[in-house]
Amino acid sequence: MSEIKFDWETGIDEVCTKLKDKKLIGIQLPDGLKVKSHTITKKIKELTGANVILWGEPTYGACDLADRPLEEVGADALIHLGHMPMPYHSEFYAIPTYFVPVKHTGKLNLKEDSLKEIKEILPKKIGIVTTAQHLHMIEEATEKLENIGFDASVTKGGPRLAAAGQLLGCNSSSARRLKVDGFLYIGTGLFHPLTVALSTGKRVACVDPHNAKVSEADPKPFLKQRYAAISIAKDAKRWAVLFSNQIGQKRIELAERMSKALEDAGKEVIMVGSIHQSHEQLLGMGIDAAVITACPRLAIEDGPTWPMPLLTVPETQIVLGRIKPDPYPFDEFA
Repeated sequence: MSEIKFDWETGIDEVCTKLKDKKLIGIQLPDGLKVKSHTITKKIKELTGANVILWGEPTYGACDLADRPLEEVGADALIHLGHMPMPYHSEFYAIPTYFVPVKHTGKLNLKEDSLKEIKEILPKKIGIVTTAQHLHMIEEATEKLENIGFDASVTKGGPRLAAAGQLLGCNSSSARRLKVDGFLYIGTGLFHPLTVALSTGKRVACVDPHNAKVSEADPKPFLKQRYAAISIAKDAKRWAVLFSNQIGQKRIELAERMSKALEDAGKEVIMVGSIHQSHEQLLGMGIDAAVITACPRLAIEDGPTWPMPLLTVPETQIVLGRIKPDPYPFDEFA
């Protein structure tokens, strides 16, 4: 298999034409692009004549911007690479913020055998969903699927989403708004297609666009782990309610409501705020369980490694007896 390449240069060239008057530009890179940090920094300096600084904290999406801390050190613009903007909070940036998409440059690898496997998994009427890196592949996938008898469709999701067919780890409305019988996910990893399977109750076939491998997003192992965490948390006495001050993840009122609900149930509660949450922040507090009101992905992906149960908001509501455990309630940002 040839090397997988992603294009960020085109976006940098375009954005830098708008930044010729800037003196200090901050940049944010996802971990996968850190190896290119010197190249990216040098290119921006050459194209704009500005000084460039890299924000060293990790970034997990367009909900996780460094505009406010960069403003505090004098930056007059932010270039955020790897994610598409969240339209609903674009008017709240502390400094002008520019998003540079990072696109997979290869063609969609969808072989004849792959199409046959998809046909074995999915019914005729399907929706197509993907992440920002592979949005440009939707049109080709639709054509190939319709050529073998599928009725494929795509739609735009809610205000957190910038494009039709786009998925976020916290929002699958581009899938939920479709009246279809199953979904095809174009991309890698299990988290995003799992959100679709759980939020819609429909089968989801996944195709890796790099090697054409097809699989099905099976929620059963995930559900087993999550219900185990919920069960353990029912005996927890001392809780931490975790919240973030990042504009795209900030749900302070929800954190306050969860704190009150837990206290009303006789629990000891402390609210703990941070940019990025980790179990190390809770060391020494005697915490038995925690609920995350910021990014729900933390509970799903990292929660199993925590020394105490880390639950999402709906999972905590199950513990409190406020909602039923079945069907599993996925935590989505509106």
